[in-house]
Amino acid sequence: MYNIEFFLIIGAVLRKGSMKRFLFFFLVFGLGVGSSGQFVRMMKQKENVVVPGPKAANTDLPIIGDQPENVYVSNKSVLDDPVTCVTLYDLQTNYSNYCRVYLYPDGTIGATATWSNQGGSMVDRGTGYNYFDGTNWGPQPTQRVETIRTGFPCYQPFGPTGELIIAHEAVGPLVMNTRTIKGTGAWTQTVMPALPSGVSGMLWPRIVTNGTNHTNIHIIALTEPTANGGTVYKGMDGALLYCNSPDGGNTWSNWIQPAGLDSTNYRGFVGDTYSFAEPNGNTLAFTIGDGFYDQVLMKSTDNGTTWTRTVIWHCLYDMGGTSPDFFYCPDGTNAIALDNTGMAHVVFGLTQDSGSFTSYYWHPLIQGIAYWNEHMSQLRQDLNPDSLFAKGQYVAWVKDTNVFHLPANESLSYYNAWSLTSNPDLVIDNENKIFLVWTGATSLTDPIGCTLRHIYGRDGVINWNTIDWHNDTLADLTGNSIQQNFAECAFPSVSPTSDGYVYILFQEDEYGGSWILNYNQQWWCNESPDSNYLTLLKWEKPVWTGENEKHEKPTFSVSQNFPNPFNGLTTVNVYLQNAGDLTLTITSVTGQVMINILRTDVLPGVCEFVINGIQLSPGVYFYTVRQGVQSVTKKMVVE
Repeated sequence: MYNIEFFLIIGAVLRKGSMKRFLFFFLVFGLGVGSSGQFVRMMKQKENVVVPGPKAANTDLPIIGDQPENVYVSNKSVLDDPVTCVTLYDLQTNYSNYCRVYLYPDGTIGATATWSNQGGSMVDRGTGYNYFDGTNWGPQPTQRVETIRTGFPCYQPFGPTGELIIAHEAVGPLVMNTRTIKGTGAWTQTVMPALPSGVSGMLWPRIVTNGTNHTNIHIIALTEPTANGGTVYKGMDGALLYCNSPDGGNTWSNWIQPAGLDSTNYRGFVGDTYSFAEPNGNTLAFTIGDGFYDQVLMKSTDNGTTWTRTVIWHCLYDMGGTSPDFFYCPDGTNAIALDNTGMAHVVFGLTQDSGSFTSYYWHPLIQGIAYWNEHMSQLRQDLNPDSLFAKGQYVAWVKDTNVFHLPANESLSYYNAWSLTSNPDLVIDNENKIFLVWTGATSLTDPIGCTLRHIYGRDGVINWNTIDWHNDTLADLTGNSIQQNFAECAFPSVSPTSDGYVYILFQEDEYGGSWILNYNQQWWCNESPDSNYLTLLKWEKPVWTGENEKHEKPTFSVSQNFPNPFNGLTTVNVYLQNAGDLTLTITSVTGQVMINILRTDVLPGVCEFVINGIQLSPGVYFYTVRQGVQSVTKKMVVE
């Protein structure tokens, strides 16, 4: 069927039929299907009108047009048997991506999807799972992992050699399945943890595990909104709560509202508009954002005991009100990753909204992925693409600008998110190289004239508070195969771990849009019933050469300062291969230079820097060692 190697989770045809749908409004807010686990946006439920607008405002940037291909991109896969799973469900997320695929250090891979083998109400819906043992994939699953109907699973390593899946029911607690040896044996199912008082269900979870043996489990999930049959929780219609288990699920903490995410600041949140970062030691982080509430970073440096809120972009309408015409805002799809120093990097899709919580308008031809990290100040209120681009914070856009010449809006395929570039995901490797993946609209169309999306990628090196992007190219990761070039490619989920490749699980089929959403309105194309695939794409990491030689691995290494934390003296050792000048710079979390030490004509070997903490107030700092154009950054804590 395909003449390249890749992993397919095959989806089959969803027939129009008896699935109960609560279509309270058209275009803008998610689909409400209480019985199927989808949702209705809870604060905007009256008149909703699509307003056809002009071309995207940023088409005059000096980066439009078809960009040259990244010659280092490879979409070959290590997978020999392409057929691994059959599913009838074609909506892998409502907004932000789930943790659906994980590459283990031994080269094995676990992969999951929302799965069903029946039409209609899909009463058999649950987690479809398969495992790559380093050589072969297992047999195609013939049933879900769970014994009860679930959806929207997250997958993580668990224990020294095991694996973990947590999904939600339509109503009730979350459902956890574990096994001690990944890829083999029976799953152990637990309905957990207990629901908060007055809550009928916890939905759309995101999970991460950490600790020596991945037995610390951390969960964020949304209380069931009223549109799904739920209730208001502590003044919020859809509250984002956190809980954890320190012992592999034997005991659980109570569900809590992280500081700042309560009714004093927000009316409520929408499912799937949040993402969890892969932990860095005891540092946890997640982001949440949408057009009618702030884009926020939530971070904990004590393994979830306390949380700090940082507003990345402030929305004027968190508590209601009427917005101006077409203001730039996040589109609800976002991703977050922690670099080697524990600093958070956040990306989100850009769109334009207008209206109020009772009447909502949306501009369908806006594009762009915005970028922010903790060394940056709060983003400007207007989120203007030109301003973002000038500051290096507009990092992805539509590669195929012929999209803007398509007839009106009736050619655009519908996916729930409101940007032509959407569903971003991030991974940062152990060399502090960053890999950004997203879906972008193309001018290619399916058999009924609807636009197809492709998976795009961009890579770079984290350089203090900015990213040096590799040749500034946008790589169409799905454009090298004839089959994929003329296919819909959507909902990418990236393994947080990588080797010489980045592993991306995405949905692929012949038609644009999602049949599950089933809008069939004049302004949008939706999926026609057809077969659907989830494909595991392997993106080869580029080799940095020529103009990018400065980004190759440094020819020196830097120790963690010791002791750390400290309140007196601390030492940093630098191990040099080549002679030359060295500088050590200490900066605050806001980027203010606190100490700068220069050593000239240092010989190969060990160079010792002794730092006196009396010059620093208690807090977190970063120290950067530079030799020529090469640098290494690490974190230190002053008590």
